Amino acid sequence: MTFEEMKAQYCGKNIRKKPKHEEDDLQKACVCWFDLQYPQYRLRLHHSPNGGKRNAIEAAKFKQMGVRAGFPDLLLLIPNKYYPFMGIELKTKTGRQSDHQKAYQKEFDSIGAKYVVCRSLEEFIAVVTDYLEGK
Repeated sequence: MTFEEMKAQYCGKNIRKKPKHEEDDLQKACVCWFDLQYPQYRLRLHHSPNGGKRNAIEAAKFKQMGVRAGFPDLLLLIPNKYYPFMGIELKTKTGRQSDHQKAYQKEFDSIGAKYVVCRSLEEFIAVVTDYLEGK
């Protein structure tokens, strides 16, 4: 009996797949590119660690400290001639925004800030470059 046959027999077919962390990898690549391309602005690109697994006590503490569901993955704290700052939500090719993320997008729009969803490093590079060039 092969491992796959044994796994199917004893564990069933609905075995949880190992998470791929595609969004994490995308974010790391985006931040790395940004830091290399714009070292003078590296302190103006920020990630608020509001995702991930936490125990109930730590989650409650973070919530009391102001962590909010749906906050964008990255915040670029540089104004251009059109916007005071930009929020960047990173998604995989098939990823969808949650209702909380859509609410943040509306909130950013209501105050005149830019909010974008990027699905690749190339898209992130284009968006950030255009933003910093004031396009």
